Amino acid sequence: MLHHVRPFRSACLGGIALAVAAGCTQDHDLLGRDPPTAASASGAGGGPGATASGAATTTGAGGGDAVEPPGPTKLTVVNGVSDYGAVRFCFLAYPDGTGAGVDPWPSAAAGLAFARAEEVEPLRSAIPEGTSLRAHVIAGDLGATEGLDCAEILALAADSAAPIVAAGLPVLPAPVFAEEKSLLLVATGCLGGEGHTHEGEKQGCGDAYTIDTPTAGLVAVAMSRRTSFGKVSLQVAHATPATPVVRVELTPGRDLASGVTLAEDLSYGAIAPFPPFTGFSRDELGTLEDVAIETRDPVEGAVTSSVRMREILASSDVPATGVADGEGFVLVAVGAAPGAARGFWNPLTYSLVRADP
Repeated sequence: MLHHVRPFRSACLGGIALAVAAGCTQDHDLLGRDPPTAASASGAGGGPGATASGAATTTGAGGGDAVEPPGPTKLTVVNGVSDYGAVRFCFLAYPDGTGAGVDPWPSAAAGLAFARAEEVEPLRSAIPEGTSLRAHVIAGDLGATEGLDCAEILALAADSAAPIVAAGLPVLPAPVFAEEKSLLLVATGCLGGEGHTHEGEKQGCGDAYTIDTPTAGLVAVAMSRRTSFGKVSLQVAHATPATPVVRVELTPGRDLASGVTLAEDLSYGAIAPFPPFTGFSRDELGTLEDVAIETRDPVEGAVTSSVRMREILASSDVPATGVADGEGFVLVAVGAAPGAARGFWNPLTYSLVRADP
């Protein structure tokens, strides 16, 4: 038997750093179409005192009066729910959407696997137009949701003996989906359920987690479409609620290569740097599968985790051949805290997402 998850209501919003998460502390004055300069974006993308953009600039990210290229509104969704293997979503109009006649997303009952990303295409096939949106995330025995509409799925989840759990995520206002931006939504935290308790559960799911107080949340950010000729553009989105702040480094897959900082003092719910890091061409990255993405303690500087790109590519729809000069990508950190013990949760990893799918 699984426990029904209560709706999660805490929310905070921004634009380029559009964080929708418990306790987020980002700068939210970012709803304009063009992002701020690198100097001001560092604070928004990495929390107070962050120097992510500055660090990236010194390694070739560029800076100055950067302007975001125009483009159609696009939406990429990542499953960062730590304690299940796959999820489905119900995207409902707020406050009046009941889910009647609304199909869950994705359409396949198998759902979206952990750390996988998928574009919602076309956007209006799943996202109601001209209204605020509340997403509900569903996990458990997803086979039980096959053939049901969202009203039926949520009614099923409300039964304490149901084979599924569901959580209502924070509301996104209608203007978010009217911006000409490449949007990224990440469902985060843990949904709970029978057996989802462990002595190390806070490292897996966040400090607020207990089996009776799940930590389902949402991170929403705008990915930069800026690219650089002859370079690979990279950003990092922090969607692991068990880790408040991290420093993220990249070490190329070459002998004796040194690591460089992608994002410094990056807080949960943020994306950085802006402009994106452009310190390496594809050839300079070396053997792509051997590239390491490391987290470091922002105070002590010690390495707390290291994930090879071969693992990231294995759970990504971006093939190794797709990582090329002139293209932009976002590494989305999902799962447990760096170095967390094994439990009912998924360990820290990254989803590799095209910044402009």
